[in-house]
Amino acid sequence: MSDGQGQDPYKTGQPDQKNTEDILEQRIEEIKRLVIQGTSEAQIRLKRVVDKANIYWQQTQAQPTPEAQQATSVEEQRIRQLANLWSNENWRVARDLDTYMDVVSWGSGEVWMATLETRWETRKMEVVTEPYTGQVIGIPQPLLPVWDYELPPVVGLKAPQTRTRLGKMDEFVACTVCNGTGHVLCSNCNGRGWIVCPDCKGRTKRRCATCRGRGYVADWSQGEKKPFLQRQAENVANSVGDKVADVFDTVRQKGVPIPNSIDIDPASKGPTMPCPDCIKGEAVCTCGNGKRVCNLCEGARMSLCSHCSGSGKLVRHREILRRFDQRSHTRIIGDCPIPEQHLLKANGEMVYNAEVNEALHPEAPPDAVPIDVWRLTVQLVQDETQNVEKPGVDPQASSRPTLQVLELIRVPYTTVQYYYADQEYLLYVFDSEGKEKFYADHYPARWTSVERLVKAITADLVAPVQKGETTTNPTDNHRAPVEFPSYNITEEGDDGDSPDKYRYKP
Repeated sequence: MSDGQGQDPYKTGQPDQKNTEDILEQRIEEIKRLVIQGTSEAQIRLKRVVDKANIYWQQTQAQPTPEAQQATSVEEQRIRQLANLWSNENWRVARDLDTYMDVVSWGSGEVWMATLETRWETRKMEVVTEPYTGQVIGIPQPLLPVWDYELPPVVGLKAPQTRTRLGKMDEFVACTVCNGTGHVLCSNCNGRGWIVCPDCKGRTKRRCATCRGRGYVADWSQGEKKPFLQRQAENVANSVGDKVADVFDTVRQKGVPIPNSIDIDPASKGPTMPCPDCIKGEAVCTCGNGKRVCNLCEGARMSLCSHCSGSGKLVRHREILRRFDQRSHTRIIGDCPIPEQHLLKANGEMVYNAEVNEALHPEAPPDAVPIDVWRLTVQLVQDETQNVEKPGVDPQASSRPTLQVLELIRVPYTTVQYYYADQEYLLYVFDSEGKEKFYADHYPARWTSVERLVKAITADLVAPVQKGETTTNPTDNHRAPVEFPSYNITEEGDDGDSPDKYRYKP
């Protein structure tokens, strides 16, 4: 019964509409507050970026231009030309470096690159058999280790895989497939000499092709005459129908029941008569007994062994498989401040290039090669050949260096000390003339102010908004001033850090 005050929604299971609307309004207000807060933080960060861009733009406009310098010698003029080439190739280096750089000193040096190209040969002996064809075989020679055989020479460091047949190593063996008889059971008839007749499937009778197994055919009246075109059309249709019916008969004989819509019952066309070619739709098969002679062995039940070609013998010989691998070792000889990964890209000047056919003597360097460089080069060759014939390695598959090519390349370099905008720098120019390459740990940047601006912008965009920073609220009709902390940019010379390190100090 109702007391006139309404039902309790929690008792009746009905939701309170008023409470639901209040919850939705609270959620909408919360979402609105988060959106306004995120927009305010974005505006504060963008304001930082704009103010910092203005500061650096003013610094760029106020930066003084270095004074132009003049070359005092031919060597200095060459150095300035190389510096200009470096400045044009590298967009990060300041423009017109040859004009504004103040060259203090320069010096030359050289390093050597010793490169040993080694062709390692791996040999492995394999046993191969082939059918006996009547060749005469002598007495087999003793079997030797793979490295005791003189094989044809191979030219070049990069050689393909080769096989070499050993002479006077042939011997007769019996064929294990046919047990030395030269014959095996026929694979077509499994040694029976016959197969099941494919026409009648072993039934000795087959379906009549004239009546399609019905036992009767249509009886056409002799006096009936048909137009010529109609007779021709019927003949074509009958010939096509016979071919399609033969296909369906073949499928039926394999045990797949399938209707033949082309084979039309002759009784539907008129009177019928018994089929003259069969008895009750079946005719005697030409096989007579449901079997056919195997066309592969022709009833012999055996066929020639394909492994020995019917001879019952095999000729076993041995081949040496040769595989070639190329290895390269390079060593930088000499002290140089340029990193090794940069020196390996240099072309340099070829001083020595020869095949290592005999032991090298450390105290007999070639012409134009310093003796200390030659000693270290000989040590490189000796270290490479120490891994030959290690204990425990299979002698049938061991590897040896069969060709070694030694190259000595001289790489000259020049060290240049100069000033640019009251900052000291070092430049290294290396490689042969006309192919100069450059390296420097520190150099005058073309876009110094822009680089500092990009780093400051990145720091401002990721820095969280601090308390006290305000911006325009999208829901208000007035603007509030934005407060942001001051910045202090320190470069090299202020605190000893690198020039690429900047600090943010609130």
